Amino acid sequence: MASPHTIERQRGAKEAGQQLAVLREKWPLAFPARAQDVRPLALGTVGQIAEAMGWSIPYTIGVLTYWKMAPFYCQAVLSHDQRITLDGAPAEPVDAEAKELAAKQLSKLAARNAAKQAVAAKAKPKTKTKPAPETPAQLRARVRAGLLRRPTPPVRKLRG
Repeated sequence: MASPHTIERQRGAKEAGQQLAVLREKWPLAFPARAQDVRPLALGTVGQIAEAMGWSIPYTIGVLTYWKMAPFYCQAVLSHDQRITLDGAPAEPVDAEAKELAAKQLSKLAARNAAKQAVAAKAKPKTKTKPAPETPAQLRARVRAGLLRRPTPPVRKLRG
């Protein structure tokens, strides 16, 4: 049986789409709608969010995992050197380990997408090309050829 911590984290991950909309309303600078406006969050924001929203820490981790593992967030970690607080103020710098983890996550997502595309390409049914319609003359010739190939029935001799 899963621990209560795991259950809460999974529940947070499941409800992340709904909860990110709530976070976006409360902290629009930390959770912007446009991907190019995303910045890496300051360390310790999990505790601040949990306290402000009345969520448990595991639930908050589940919600934020959805956000932080997304390609746009990983790109933000790689392209920005400064983290931000929930109100958008500059915080500590992004360290090399965070950049390395973001690069690994992006490569993992790229590999997953490539595998999905390969499966989709194999599963795509090949369209059969229809033969060109026969002209009446071609059809007549084919029927005649078929009739000529048929063996003639044996002739019975009459007893007499």
